[in-house]
Amino acid sequence: MVSNFYRPFKYRVPRVQRVDVPASPRTPAEEEGLTGFVLGKEASDLEERFARALNTYNIDFAFQISVETAVTLPQQEKEVDFMVYAGQPQPWEVDGNFTHKSAEQKEYDRERDAQIDATLRPFGYLPVGRVTEEYLGNQDGANMFVAEFIA
Repeated sequence: MVSNFYRPFKYRVPRVQRVDVPASPRTPAEEEGLTGFVLGKEASDLEERFARALNTYNIDFAFQISVETAVTLPQQEKEVDFMVYAGQPQPWEVDGNFTHKSAEQKEYDRERDAQIDATLRPFGYLPVGRVTEEYLGNQDGANMFVAEFIA
């Protein structure tokens, strides 16, 4: 006679209740199919929307162009986001609300734009234009901005 003591042990895996995890919410940029690049260079969602809007209207542009100004101190950026060639060439800066809202940043932007304008004006360039997140929050807004102010 075999007692319970000598029976082989059977390991039982506890049942795990399956929980369906909802898919992570997609950002507007992911839903729009943004890649994070413009002309092979890393770009923000705002910059990519602006570039797509320029392409929509067949406007030639260059992305992240360095401008050598008369006075450039170390750590100063003299790179414009876009050089747009629609009639008279014009440099454009794309400003996110978070990074360009403080008084100090706005003053820095004004001084920087003045230096870039002084360098490019003799060559027939228009002054630096700025477009904010207000217009570039979605592709329709970016397209409307380009249609109204550039095309």
